[in-house]
Amino acid sequence: AALCLATSGEGLYKRGYRAVGVEAPLRETLAAAMVLLSRYRGKDPLCDPFCGSGTIPIEAALIAKNRAPGLDRSFDAQRWAFLPAKVWMDAADEAKDNARKAGVEDMIRFEVADMRDFRRDSTYGQLVTNPPYGERLMEKREAEDLYRELGQVWCRLPEGWRTLVLSSHTEFERSFGRPAVKKRKLYNGMIKCDLFMYGNV
Repeated sequence: AALCLATSGEGLYKRGYRAVGVEAPLRETLAAAMVLLSRYRGKDPLCDPFCGSGTIPIEAALIAKNRAPGLDRSFDAQRWAFLPAKVWMDAADEAKDNARKAGVEDMIRFEVADMRDFRRDSTYGQLVTNPPYGERLMEKREAEDLYRELGQVWCRLPEGWRTLVLSSHTEFERSFGRPAVKKRKLYNGMIKCDLFMYGNV
């Protein structure tokens, strides 16, 4: 017989910073992967015009700070009576110096604005975003209109910007107005998506 114990509790992809009940959330690990694929390293600006609960910019800020994800989360095994609390404290002490550093709020600016007005003057930067797909948050036709407007915004960005857009919409490139330079197949939960990459990627 095999006895298996779940030591983690909630899935390890949950970093512990996001509020419960967010509609159509993007997994933190997927957001981090998108940021890394954009080659963001914390020097250039990174923008997300559809930031929702802020998962992409928060993951970008963690990367910029070189801060390990999930430092503040807890695990079910911490409540097991047969494991002394000191074991957990000793293991956590190595990471606590980083955890005591300031949070990422000093690195992110959130603002409410119309995506169609989005403009940036900096020579380099990353636009990494997860707009609605037309499946859960809006109708397919509305999503296509949104992609068309996002394509117009992209045309105004300086040439040095990289743009990565995650979508399950099969007609994304047609709506956006141009084919992607590269595409990566990804899953957002159970939804099969493409990560459409534009610029010098």
